[in-house]
Amino acid sequence: MALKQAALNVDPAIHAAREAGRSRRAFKVVTFASAIMAAGLTWVAPVSAQQTGTITGTVEDAETGEPLASAQISVPALGIGVLSSGNGRFALPGVPVGTHELRAERLGYVVLSMSVTVNADAAATVELRLTTTVLGLAELVVTGTAFSESLVQLPYAVAVSSRRTLAEQGSPQAVDFFRNLGSSAGVLGDRQGWYNTRPPAAVSETVASVNLRGIGPSRTLVLLNGRRQVYLPARLSGGRFVDVNAFPSIALDRIEVVKEGASAVYGSDAVAGVANFLTRSDFEGLEVSGSHEYFAGAGETHAGAIWGKRLGDGAHAVVSAEALVGQELHPEDRDWALRPFTSGGGAWSYTGNPGAFLFPRLTGDETIEEFTAALSDAQFGGWGGVFVDPRCTDFGGHREGETCRFRYQQWDNLLQASRQFRGFAEVNGEMGDRSSYHVEALWAEATTPEWFTTPSYPPISPYNGAQVIEPGNPGRQAFCGAHGQSAGFASQQACLEDDWYFYGRLVGNSGPGRTLERASRTQRIAASLERGIESLGGAAIELSASYSRASGNANLPAEYAYRKFLAFRGFGGPDCGVTVVVDPSSPSGMALGPLNGAVAGQGNCRYYNPFSNAHRLSAQPGALYRDQPNPDYMPGLENSAELIDWINEEVNLDSSADLFVADAMLKGSVTEGLDYAVGYQFRRIGVSATPNQPGDLSINPCPVPGDRSCLEKAGAFTFTTGHYEYQDAQMMNRFFAESRFTLGDRVEGQAAANYEFHGSVSSFDPKLAVRVALADPLALRASLQTTFRTPSVDDLNEDRSTGLEYVSEAGIYKAVDAFGNSQLVPERALTYNVGLTVQLPRFRATADYWSYDFRDVIDQVPFGGVTRLYAAGGASRAAVQEFVTCPDGPGTGTCHVSAVERIRVTNVNWPGIQMSGIDLHASTRLPVGEGILSLGAPGSSSSRRSNSTGPRYSPRRTRRASSTGAIRSLPRCRSGNSASRPDTIGATTAWSTTSTPSPGTRTKCSPTPNSSTSTGSWAGTSVCCGARRARPMSRCR
Repeated sequence: MALKQAALNVDPAIHAAREAGRSRRAFKVVTFASAIMAAGLTWVAPVSAQQTGTITGTVEDAETGEPLASAQISVPALGIGVLSSGNGRFALPGVPVGTHELRAERLGYVVLSMSVTVNADAAATVELRLTTTVLGLAELVVTGTAFSESLVQLPYAVAVSSRRTLAEQGSPQAVDFFRNLGSSAGVLGDRQGWYNTRPPAAVSETVASVNLRGIGPSRTLVLLNGRRQVYLPARLSGGRFVDVNAFPSIALDRIEVVKEGASAVYGSDAVAGVANFLTRSDFEGLEVSGSHEYFAGAGETHAGAIWGKRLGDGAHAVVSAEALVGQELHPEDRDWALRPFTSGGGAWSYTGNPGAFLFPRLTGDETIEEFTAALSDAQFGGWGGVFVDPRCTDFGGHREGETCRFRYQQWDNLLQASRQFRGFAEVNGEMGDRSSYHVEALWAEATTPEWFTTPSYPPISPYNGAQVIEPGNPGRQAFCGAHGQSAGFASQQACLEDDWYFYGRLVGNSGPGRTLERASRTQRIAASLERGIESLGGAAIELSASYSRASGNANLPAEYAYRKFLAFRGFGGPDCGVTVVVDPSSPSGMALGPLNGAVAGQGNCRYYNPFSNAHRLSAQPGALYRDQPNPDYMPGLENSAELIDWINEEVNLDSSADLFVADAMLKGSVTEGLDYAVGYQFRRIGVSATPNQPGDLSINPCPVPGDRSCLEKAGAFTFTTGHYEYQDAQMMNRFFAESRFTLGDRVEGQAAANYEFHGSVSSFDPKLAVRVALADPLALRASLQTTFRTPSVDDLNEDRSTGLEYVSEAGIYKAVDAFGNSQLVPERALTYNVGLTVQLPRFRATADYWSYDFRDVIDQVPFGGVTRLYAAGGASRAAVQEFVTCPDGPGTGTCHVSAVERIRVTNVNWPGIQMSGIDLHASTRLPVGEGILSLGAPGSSSSRRSNSTGPRYSPRRTRRASSTGAIRSLPRCRSGNSASRPDTIGATTAWSTTSTPSPGTRTKCSPTPNSSTSTGSWAGTSVCCGARRARPMSRCR
């Protein structure tokens, strides 16, 4: 449910209501005076002097059917009148009987006059449809062109949603609008974190994106008031994108979306289209809003305010701010979130705690390759043996022959707690008769105070011997006393012979989870100046500049490899005093250093206990030991919090991105029906990242402190990888031109071209769009253009970026090392759109067929395809083993897929993708009783993309294993509907649904309904209640 309140003196609709009240009070005074006079003259006309009636009706926009508030309705001859209300309705009582001239006036519309006959004690109902004049700026679109153009006359496809439209759909936030937009797919917002970016966990949960056509948010150009905005500070595979959650929703007036390529107008990145967020630049007064969205187990509270005022004769200022606080939603609060184990179902790691124990047959003379092979063979039925901790299932694990699986969903919040603040200010004004200016500033901050993740991560190298369990380990001695015989040993003494090795993680089902703080910040300042040049026949020159910056951190918990090495050998703890040294002959690459009199497990030196007897209770829901204690638990065998904290560390990366843009444009008219615009733009994007000291690979490249000789310089930790500091920049120059033309009374068009270059990379992109009025109200529109996206600064960066990805063939997360490619060429696409539009006073419909022929797509070689082919063995393994690192080194291909330690992938240009589809939209506004019923039905259908023949690891062969790729599957169809009905007291009831096919299906879809009710009341305060079902109500075919 949501509650929304607005304060006094909010907007023109409130002013209209007050003026209407004043008009009615004035009318009552006149009526009262007339009544007194009539009483004295009853002998002349006792009846006719008291005969009056009422004129009622609605005021609407003649083109769109939208109700018009604040229209002045009057009878000039009588000197009486009222203003229309927020839903366009009015009532003018006390009008003498007879025929009168009724006049309707509103700024930006042609004055309308009509004759109305009033009967005694009756209401004459009229419908006033006003047509716009050249001042009708609210109906103009400014996106996709250098000019302002009426929405119904555009030769290309644009979707426009105003604040009122969003509220009527129950979607006041921008991210909700793009979730419901038929041409959008794969939108981030509310919940992402680990799963929705590459590398995982690189983006905060407070981020939201726009992803038109589902080909990646980096291929949708996002603008704020027509100007570019900086990208996220995070280095991402597939390109960075703009965080639209940095824009205060209370400051937004409307969103304009160009649903086709627009590089000819805007340059790089507008491959799929453009989303332009436009602010409430002319707002006056004060508006305060507040809402709380409640859903079982959590909620979100929002508060905002906007203030606007004229500053003298030539300036107008608007200031807005809002704050949002979100609560965490735990998986245990949803019965569908915590799932039992199913083969290949995910959410269950192959490595757990309780875990498994390996006892290989070793002679002590093995080489590194022979040692790792012996441990792997012991686990999978070779020479030696393996047994699983007998309390595996009692703690909530899933027992298999060689391991105890661990369900990590318990520590994977559905929603993370968050705090967000966003502020925006702008000043617009005029300087003289021919100059105008605009200045704006934005500040946004977001914090995830307790980013929640699993109790520990699995080791990347489980067979390197670091996790040895010696006979002297107290946990092993207790285990052998209780379970040695059931584990298959003849006696306790036999159970304590030779070394064992632990296949598991540091902390598992007993918890607790780990928390870290994440924060981000966005700033922006922009200014523009437009001046008319009389000597150029009324042309105007526009100069603008903007600077925006985004910064934030991404962090992960980490476990020191050398400290785990020491703790497994009884020398753990911050005060033990024993360290490690480099040992190239050891599989782990390290050995104990000087003991200096220290004794394993004595004094300040502690053993790590990997057995279940170290844990009294389980934190796993549904586990036997969640509510009753583990009978094997022995006080003194637990792993102290001090020991676990000593092993743990935080790897943090502070990143930033800044964007500077400068534009110069000259626009004017050659003759009537032929306008032009030419210009130049300079852009510079700079990126940087600085790791903290523990995670800095230039300081700690190897597991042993101070060592720099290791082969894989991935850092000091067993799972989390470190980072190198980096700083880079990219500068772009572009020249552009556009012409708007008309041919006769029926043809309007747009021709544009853009030439952009940086370094040795360049692109020329033309566009032609035409609209032909066939017969009122039917029109045909068509556009043809090329678009492109230059390789980003990250795409070209050949430094390693490591992420931790789930490898389904191994059932565990593995390190994936991604590298950029300096030889990449720009992505290019040929796109076209053909559509029909129908425009009636109360009805509007559009149907567009669109097509993309997308070439040289920049993306990574999918790691899932590499591991899938590697697991298949034979020739398939031989084809990809160069990208795989086994315990005995890279490229050997000697290990089982579960023993793979690292996968290497690079950015490449894929041959191509073809997409096509149909966008449909229909809307109408109908009078119903005392209100107006608004109905909308958008829809989108797309064909499946086909990938041209490419490398042997092409997406066609690996798309099932590459579901986390930057280019996601576009839903085969999306549809929705919305309805709203404002009534006589200003109440609006809205209902909307969006249906999207289920993943992997062709016909099933998941309708998600939203409903809201907004009720007007005293002094301009409005109350809005909404309901939304988070999960689908049903499946439809």
